Amino acid sequence: MELEDGVVYQEEPGGSGAVMSERVSGLAGSIYREFERLIGRYDEEVVKELMPLVVAVLENLDSVFAQDQEHQVELELLRDDNEQLITQYEREKALRKHAEEKFIEFEDSQEQEKKDLQTRVESLESQTRQLELKAKNYADQISRLEEREAELKKEYNALHQRHTEMIHNYMEHLERTKLHQLSGSDQLESTAHSRIRKERPISLGIFPLPAGDGLLTPDTQKGGETPGSEQWKFQELSQPRSHTSLKVSHSPEPLKAVEQETSHAQLGRPLMLFSEVQKKISYSGCQVFTVICILLLQSKHLK
Repeated sequence: MELEDGVVYQEEPGGSGAVMSERVSGLAGSIYREFERLIGRYDEEVVKELMPLVVAVLENLDSVFAQDQEHQVELELLRDDNEQLITQYEREKALRKHAEEKFIEFEDSQEQEKKDLQTRVESLESQTRQLELKAKNYADQISRLEEREAELKKEYNALHQRHTEMIHNYMEHLERTKLHQLSGSDQLESTAHSRIRKERPISLGIFPLPAGDGLLTPDTQKGGETPGSEQWKFQELSQPRSHTSLKVSHSPEPLKAVEQETSHAQLGRPLMLFSEVQKKISYSGCQVFTVICILLLQSKHLK
């Protein structure tokens, strides 16, 4: 009976394929000895119904103990996993905090950069408006300057035409003066030869010529040139006053002196008038030339 009970007790756990733990084995041994004492004292019928229940309880206890061991192992594994997860969580938390700080710094820098760009955009818009206004003013100024240039060109053309006319008039005046001088000299020669006086005049200095005045001759003149005409120069003429007494002389020399002085006296005033006209024309020509130079400089500056 003992063997059968022992076999029964050992086969059921073996049938389940589990190895009994030491604690459950010790507890089963003590229960088995107690059952033997009861069977030896009373009878096997006393423990016949109790034996399967005790065996089932021991098996359940062993399975529970095994499950407890498994749970302990799982708990240890879970603790290790939990520690690892906590460590990872702390690391992730630190990384997240660092990332949040970086994000906040980046956000602040972006906000500051946005403000700077907005300020720059406003400044550029203001500069653009100013440049547009300047461009508009420059366009208006250019249009006014173009109108002024057109007016100056018209004035320049008018002045150029007037200057050309003045040059033509001056040339005609020179020709007329030359012809008048030639005709006057011929007339004086004819008058001098026709008039023969036997005595000198009271005063031969009626129209005295100053020293340095002279007649215009078609020789080369270094002092000035007249465009469109041949060069002229002055030939000095000097006629001193006569202090001789009025005596009757039949020599030809006093007659020649009288003729020369009379011709000089008659030619003095036309030559003086011609000199004044020439000075005025030269002054007007200088003015016109100055105006033309100013207009040319202004046109170059405008371009």
